[in-house]
Amino acid sequence: LCLTSRQIPPEMVPLLFLFLIEAQGLDVSGYPRYHFDRRCPAGLTQDPSGKVRNLTAKSRYLTTKMNIHGSINECGVLCCHDWSCESFEYHPDGGSVGGNCTAGNPCCVFRDDVDPLVTVESGSNVITGTRSKLPSSSPPYPKSSAIPSAKVDSDYILGINGDEFPITWAKDGNQYTGAGDNQQPGLPTSPASFFKVVGGPTEMGCVNTSAGSPSKDDMPRCSNVTLQGPPTPVQGEEVLKYCEPWTPHPVPNIKSSAVLSIDGTLYWIVSCFNYGDDMVFNRQRYGPAWIMTSTDYGVSWNITATPINMFEGQLGAPRFVQYGMDYEGGFDDGWVYVYFPCTYSGAAFFENNDMILLGRVQINSILDRSAYEFYYGTQPDGAVAWVPDHTIARPIWEFPMMTSVQQINFHFGTQRYIFANWAWISYDGHPRPDHSPDESNPRTGHQRTQLTLVEAPNPWGPFSVFYVDDDWRLADGSTGAYTPVIPPAWQGESDFWIASTQCCTGQYFAEPLNHYNFIVQRVQLEIA
Repeated sequence: LCLTSRQIPPEMVPLLFLFLIEAQGLDVSGYPRYHFDRRCPAGLTQDPSGKVRNLTAKSRYLTTKMNIHGSINECGVLCCHDWSCESFEYHPDGGSVGGNCTAGNPCCVFRDDVDPLVTVESGSNVITGTRSKLPSSSPPYPKSSAIPSAKVDSDYILGINGDEFPITWAKDGNQYTGAGDNQQPGLPTSPASFFKVVGGPTEMGCVNTSAGSPSKDDMPRCSNVTLQGPPTPVQGEEVLKYCEPWTPHPVPNIKSSAVLSIDGTLYWIVSCFNYGDDMVFNRQRYGPAWIMTSTDYGVSWNITATPINMFEGQLGAPRFVQYGMDYEGGFDDGWVYVYFPCTYSGAAFFENNDMILLGRVQINSILDRSAYEFYYGTQPDGAVAWVPDHTIARPIWEFPMMTSVQQINFHFGTQRYIFANWAWISYDGHPRPDHSPDESNPRTGHQRTQLTLVEAPNPWGPFSVFYVDDDWRLADGSTGAYTPVIPPAWQGESDFWIASTQCCTGQYFAEPLNHYNFIVQRVQLEIA
């Protein structure tokens, strides 16, 4: 799509756009969704003659009356000024469009998804087009020399329903994971449930439980991924004193933050969860978080093994460092390491944080908050300094508005600590967290995710990057995966598997539908 001599002067476009949307009653103060990236117009594409994006799709969310001389080019440029606009349609006469469009003036319609092309109706002069996905910023860390590259297979295996699957390898040889916001066949929905995973990634034994295609089923029954205990093990008035209720059920709204097996005991960290109190980006806040314990592999839990406000503020999303089976191969000096993704402003969000703090505690004091100490830097002689006060701790990793980490693993084949960093980003490649209430639909149909794989010789670094993908997608074209973890039992000498999830399916979204599941993909490593 080439801009013509009639285009709006670039310096006037933001002002015109804001005027148009304010006229429709939208509050634009402080909204990063209206950031204009000057790379965007060059990436606009007009759809082929005789074809348009489905004009009855539910992705249409904003109509804009244009100047009498308004063109398809200008409609595309206006789309560039709203991060929700993924495609657009131009009507030379807006009389039949509705909204604030009128007869005699062109009209531009924004769409928050890229719907299928259909044949244009006879006599119609509507033109549609799409935006391109622009490159994003990569983490400010060097390329790895220990692992020069990696391949993430786009083929995938679907497991149980849910999201956020921190996972550990227990003494009995099985793996255990907590699933957030999930529902299993024949059972009620739950904010957090606990599961046993038997065997390898290709042995989950999942069977479709609906009449639809297995690739579209979000609630398979898996013979080797089975519920431990009740669907909602965390309940009670004591927890509700700290956590908001999980609407519409009178149980605490929590997320599964981390799980670790040591000497046959499972330590499960769960965190209270608050939807949308971040005024600008509407990120979801973690905290407080606390540790529960189980000695029967998750069938029952000591919910108050620690105070419920054990970890607050920047420490609201703890992530354990994983080693081998039942912590085999962990530090000989008895330390357990914990990552804390957080923001510079003192919060811990589900997505798109700024940095990571590192804590550690002796194994026999894991339930004692006062025993934790935090990374304070590496001295000139190589010694690492630790302090008991996290407010003066120094970050081990910084990637502002692009940091989200669910789990860290020691990979025995490479002798490196590895984690997967993820961030939701806009079409322009800028931070764009989910749940932003700015489209006609409840949420984005096809989020865009940057996936980065990172390694280091120590839990505190120094970090290097061995894989970056600005648009993480599966073989069926589904996108926006998040919360990737590495199941510790599913690692080889030169490979490992990652488990993640996507959101969401439903009536609002175009094909291909995403998968709200335990999604498994293989990662193959090139080792120096």
